[in-house]
Amino acid sequence: MEHPALLFILPLLGLAMASQLTAPCDAAQVQAQAQPIYDTDGHEVTKENFYSILPADPSMSGLCIYSVRLTPEDCRLFANIERCRPPRGDPVKVTPAEASGGSVPRLSSDVLLSFNNDTWSLCMMSPQWHVVDYFSTRQTHVITGHTLGAPVPEKTERTESFRFRVERHGNGYKLTSCVRKLCRDLVLFDYDGYRLLTVEKDSRQPFVVVFKKCPWPCHTY
Repeated sequence: MEHPALLFILPLLGLAMASQLTAPCDAAQVQAQAQPIYDTDGHEVTKENFYSILPADPSMSGLCIYSVRLTPEDCRLFANIERCRPPRGDPVKVTPAEASGGSVPRLSSDVLLSFNNDTWSLCMMSPQWHVVDYFSTRQTHVITGHTLGAPVPEKTERTESFRFRVERHGNGYKLTSCVRKLCRDLVLFDYDGYRLLTVEKDSRQPFVVVFKKCPWPCHTY
Protein backbone atom coordinates (compact mmCIF):
# COMPACT_ATOMS: atom_id res chain seq x y z
CA MET A 1 0.00 0.00 0.00
CA GLU A 2 1.38 3.42 -0.99
CA HIS A 3 2.12 5.89 1.76
CA PRO A 4 -0.40 8.80 1.76
CA ALA A 5 2.44 11.35 1.64
CA LEU A 6 3.65 9.88 -1.65
CA LEU A 7 0.25 10.40 -3.20
CA PHE A 8 0.62 14.11 -2.37
CA ILE A 9 4.32 14.54 -3.27
CA LEU A 10 4.44 12.69 -6.62
CA PRO A 11 2.11 15.13 -8.48
CA LEU A 12 4.17 18.04 -7.16
CA LEU A 13 7.38 16.44 -8.42
CA GLY A 14 5.78 16.02 -11.84
CA LEU A 15 4.85 19.69 -11.95
CA ALA A 16 8.35 20.70 -10.86
CA MET A 17 9.99 18.57 -13.55
CA ALA A 18 7.65 19.95 -16.20
CA SER A 19 8.44 23.52 -15.19
CA GLN A 20 12.17 22.81 -15.39
CA LEU A 21 11.76 21.44 -18.90
CA THR A 22 9.71 24.36 -20.17
CA ALA A 23 11.39 27.22 -18.29
CA PRO A 24 14.59 27.33 -20.38
CA CYS A 25 12.57 27.43 -23.60
CA ASP A 26 10.33 30.19 -22.29
CA ALA A 27 13.32 32.16 -21.02
CA ALA A 28 15.11 31.80 -24.34
CA GLN A 29 12.01 32.97 -26.18
CA VAL A 30 11.65 36.04 -23.96
CA GLN A 31 15.35 36.81 -24.34
CA ALA A 32 15.15 36.56 -28.13
CA GLN A 33 12.14 38.85 -28.23
CA ALA A 34 13.82 41.38 -25.95
CA GLN A 35 16.96 41.98 -28.05
CA PRO A 36 17.36 45.71 -28.74
CA ILE A 37 18.69 47.31 -31.91
CA TYR A 38 22.16 48.87 -31.62
CA ASP A 39 23.61 51.88 -33.42
CA THR A 40 27.11 52.09 -34.86
CA ASP A 41 28.47 53.28 -31.49
CA GLY A 42 27.14 50.18 -29.73
CA HIS A 43 24.31 52.01 -27.96
CA GLU A 44 20.67 50.95 -27.97
CA VAL A 45 18.49 52.65 -30.58
CA THR A 46 15.79 54.66 -28.79
CA LYS A 47 12.67 56.45 -29.96
CA GLU A 48 13.96 59.77 -28.59
CA ASN A 49 16.74 60.03 -31.20
CA PHE A 50 17.03 60.31 -34.97
CA TYR A 51 19.34 58.04 -36.97
CA SER A 52 20.91 57.96 -40.39
CA ILE A 53 20.14 54.59 -41.97
CA LEU A 54 23.29 53.67 -43.89
CA PRO A 55 24.33 50.67 -46.02
CA ALA A 56 26.28 48.05 -44.08
CA ASP A 57 28.10 46.95 -47.25
CA PRO A 58 31.51 48.72 -47.39
CA SER A 59 31.24 48.84 -51.19
CA MET A 60 28.22 51.15 -50.76
CA SER A 61 30.02 53.55 -48.43
CA GLY A 62 29.00 57.15 -49.06
CA LEU A 63 25.36 56.35 -49.87
CA CYS A 64 22.43 57.49 -47.73
CA ILE A 65 18.63 57.33 -47.64
CA TYR A 66 16.80 60.45 -48.80
CA SER A 67 13.17 61.24 -49.56
CA VAL A 68 12.59 62.18 -53.20
CA ARG A 69 9.65 63.11 -55.39
CA LEU A 70 9.52 61.19 -58.66
CA THR A 71 7.27 63.70 -60.41
CA PRO A 72 6.78 67.44 -59.67
CA GLU A 73 3.03 67.04 -59.13
CA ASP A 74 3.32 64.06 -56.75
CA CYS A 75 2.93 64.75 -53.02
CA ARG A 76 4.41 61.37 -52.14
CA LEU A 77 8.08 61.15 -51.18
CA PHE A 78 9.90 57.91 -52.01
CA ALA A 79 12.75 56.50 -49.90
CA ASN A 80 15.75 56.60 -52.24
CA ILE A 81 19.44 55.68 -51.93
CA GLU A 82 21.88 58.27 -53.27
CA ARG A 83 25.22 59.94 -52.63
CA CYS A 84 25.43 61.35 -49.09
CA ARG A 85 25.25 65.03 -48.30
CA PRO A 86 25.76 66.42 -44.77
CA PRO A 87 24.57 65.16 -42.32
CA ARG A 88 24.38 61.67 -43.89
CA GLY A 89 20.88 61.43 -45.32
CA ASP A 90 17.42 62.32 -44.09
CA PRO A 91 17.21 61.40 -40.39
CA VAL A 92 14.82 58.63 -39.37
CA LYS A 93 13.12 57.94 -36.05
CA VAL A 94 12.50 54.31 -34.99
CA THR A 95 9.57 53.89 -32.58
CA PRO A 96 7.91 50.79 -31.08
CA ALA A 97 4.53 50.40 -32.77
CA GLU A 98 2.76 49.42 -29.56
CA ALA A 99 2.05 51.97 -26.85
CA SER A 100 3.40 49.46 -24.31
CA GLY A 101 6.68 49.08 -26.22
CA GLY A 102 8.62 51.55 -24.09
CA SER A 103 11.38 53.73 -25.53
CA VAL A 104 13.56 50.99 -27.04
CA PRO A 105 12.47 49.35 -30.33
CA ARG A 106 13.39 45.67 -30.47
CA LEU A 107 14.20 43.01 -33.00
CA SER A 108 11.33 41.08 -34.61
CA SER A 109 8.78 43.53 -33.16
CA ASP A 110 6.64 45.98 -35.09
CA VAL A 111 8.18 49.45 -35.36
CA LEU A 112 7.17 52.72 -36.97
CA LEU A 113 9.72 54.59 -39.09
CA SER A 114 9.49 58.26 -39.95
CA PHE A 115 11.69 60.99 -41.35
CA ASN A 116 12.04 64.13 -39.25
CA ASN A 117 9.77 67.10 -39.88
CA ASP A 118 12.31 68.80 -42.17
CA THR A 119 11.37 66.22 -44.83
CA TRP A 120 7.64 67.01 -44.91
CA SER A 121 6.43 67.32 -48.47
CA LEU A 122 5.09 70.56 -49.93
CA CYS A 123 1.62 69.09 -49.44
CA MET A 124 2.25 69.01 -45.65
CA MET A 125 1.72 65.27 -45.43
CA SER A 126 3.04 62.98 -42.71
CA PRO A 127 6.74 61.94 -42.85
CA GLN A 128 5.88 58.45 -41.60
CA TRP A 129 7.01 55.51 -43.72
CA HIS A 130 4.55 53.09 -45.26
CA VAL A 131 4.46 50.80 -48.29
CA VAL A 132 2.26 51.29 -51.32
CA ASP A 133 1.91 49.77 -54.79
CA TYR A 134 3.17 52.05 -57.56
CA PHE A 135 1.62 51.59 -60.99
CA SER A 136 4.58 52.84 -63.04
CA THR A 137 7.03 50.28 -61.61
CA ARG A 138 4.67 47.41 -60.76
CA GLN A 139 6.44 47.33 -57.40
CA THR A 140 5.63 48.12 -53.77
CA HIS A 141 7.76 51.01 -52.50
CA VAL A 142 8.46 52.74 -49.21
CA ILE A 143 6.94 56.23 -49.31
CA THR A 144 5.86 59.05 -47.04
CA GLY A 145 3.08 61.54 -47.56
CA HIS A 146 -0.19 61.10 -49.47
CA THR A 147 -1.77 60.20 -46.14
CA LEU A 148 -2.26 61.63 -42.68
CA GLY A 149 -1.65 58.29 -40.99
CA ALA A 150 0.82 58.97 -38.16
CA PRO A 151 0.82 57.59 -35.58
CA VAL A 152 -0.74 54.14 -35.92
CA PRO A 153 -2.73 53.35 -32.74
CA GLU A 154 -3.56 49.68 -33.30
CA LYS A 155 -2.76 46.88 -35.72
CA THR A 156 -5.43 46.46 -38.38
CA GLU A 157 -5.38 45.41 -42.02
CA ARG A 158 -5.49 49.09 -42.98
CA THR A 159 -2.52 50.09 -40.81
CA GLU A 160 -0.26 47.10 -41.51
CA SER A 161 1.47 49.01 -44.30
CA PHE A 162 2.85 51.46 -41.71
CA ARG A 163 4.55 48.72 -39.66
CA PHE A 164 8.04 47.40 -40.23
CA ARG A 165 10.41 45.02 -38.45
CA VAL A 166 14.16 45.07 -37.93
CA GLU A 167 16.08 41.78 -38.05
CA ARG A 168 19.76 40.92 -37.61
CA HIS A 169 21.37 40.05 -40.93
CA GLY A 170 25.06 39.57 -41.66
CA ASN A 171 27.07 42.55 -40.45
CA GLY A 172 24.01 44.72 -39.88
CA TYR A 173 20.23 44.69 -39.99
CA LYS A 174 17.56 44.16 -42.61
CA LEU A 175 14.18 45.88 -42.67
CA THR A 176 11.02 43.92 -43.43
CA SER A 177 7.44 44.82 -44.23
CA CYS A 178 4.72 42.50 -42.94
CA VAL A 179 1.43 42.92 -44.77
CA ARG A 180 -1.35 40.34 -44.96
CA LYS A 181 0.64 37.93 -42.73
CA LEU A 182 3.55 37.83 -45.17
CA CYS A 183 6.90 39.38 -44.17
CA ARG A 184 9.19 40.42 -47.01
CA ASP A 185 12.57 42.14 -47.02
CA LEU A 186 13.16 45.69 -48.16
CA VAL A 187 15.49 45.74 -51.18
CA LEU A 188 16.75 48.28 -53.71
CA PHE A 189 14.97 48.71 -57.04
CA ASP A 190 16.51 50.72 -59.89
CA TYR A 191 14.04 52.96 -61.70
CA ASP A 192 14.68 55.95 -63.96
CA GLY A 193 17.97 56.86 -62.27
CA TYR A 194 16.68 56.23 -58.74
CA ARG A 195 17.43 53.39 -56.33
CA LEU A 196 14.15 53.04 -54.46
CA LEU A 197 13.58 51.19 -51.21
CA THR A 198 11.16 48.46 -52.27
CA VAL A 199 9.40 45.39 -50.90
CA GLU A 200 11.10 42.27 -52.30
CA LYS A 201 9.22 40.11 -54.78
CA ASP A 202 11.88 39.09 -57.33
CA SER A 203 14.35 37.19 -55.08
CA ARG A 204 16.61 40.21 -54.68
CA GLN A 205 18.93 40.30 -51.67
CA PRO A 206 17.87 42.42 -48.65
CA PHE A 207 19.28 45.90 -48.27
CA VAL A 208 21.44 45.50 -45.14
CA VAL A 209 21.79 48.65 -43.04
CA VAL A 210 23.25 50.12 -39.88
CA PHE A 211 21.89 52.92 -37.69
CA LYS A 212 24.14 55.91 -37.02
CA LYS A 213 22.89 58.32 -34.36
CA CYS A 214 22.29 61.76 -35.79
CA PRO A 215 24.05 64.61 -33.96
CA TRP A 216 21.88 67.25 -32.36
CA PRO A 217 20.53 69.48 -33.83
CA CYS A 218 19.64 67.10 -36.62
CA HIS A 219 18.65 68.82 -39.87
CA THR A 220 18.45 67.68 -43.48
CA TYR A 221 19.90 70.80 -45.13
